[in-house]
Amino acid sequence: MKCLRPIGVALGCMMLASGAAAQLSITPPAQTPPPAKKEEKPKPKVHSPVAKKPTPKPAATPKPGASATPTPTPSPTPDDPNVDLVYGAYQRGMYKTAFDLATVRAQNNDAKAMTMLGELYANGLGVKRDYAKADDWYKRASDAGDREAMFALAMMKIAGRGGTVDKDAAVKLLASAAKLGEPKAAYNLALLYLDGQTLPQDLKRSAELLRMAADAGSPEAQYALAT
Repeated sequence: MKCLRPIGVALGCMMLASGAAAQLSITPPAQTPPPAKKEEKPKPKVHSPVAKKPTPKPAATPKPGASATPTPTPSPTPDDPNVDLVYGAYQRGMYKTAFDLATVRAQNNDAKAMTMLGELYANGLGVKRDYAKADDWYKRASDAGDREAMFALAMMKIAGRGGTVDKDAAVKLLASAAKLGEPKAAYNLALLYLDGQTLPQDLKRSAELLRMAADAGSPEAQYALAT
């Protein structure tokens, strides 16, 4: 049986050869010159009347209070114009930019920005790796209700990063994240129920969690459920 492991977060070039073609010089036969034409008197030129140019119509005078150029209607702007800038910078590998933007938003209690700061600190992206700061930012985001922060914090506690190993706290975090629809949390919690070491073995509960994660699109959970 396959072991189930937890998941963390010719261009061608054509050459044309040109050959020099031999040129033949052919002298045409002598011809009898044609008889000279009689001179014709030039005919007087007839001057055609000059067409008059149409007189342009004067431009319409705008009415008082009306603008000559129509003003375009501005498109509606989102409530937060920076809503995707942090994650967009992260996806493009601009980690320092993502860190700076997330820091500003985290000061306004933005849970997603806090989770991003935890991710950057945990992996040393744009800043020096610091598990203690990662744990702190994940904790803040988790308390604010972010399910991804709950899952990341649970995995840190299982591995003992940023502190001591705390599987009981990790199980609670995974359960909370799974309840909020986090597929990775549901999958890893299912493995704990399947393993029977951290939690009492419960195949029915494990299958329920695997079904939840599989329906959310987790390929690992789909395989495990099929097995």
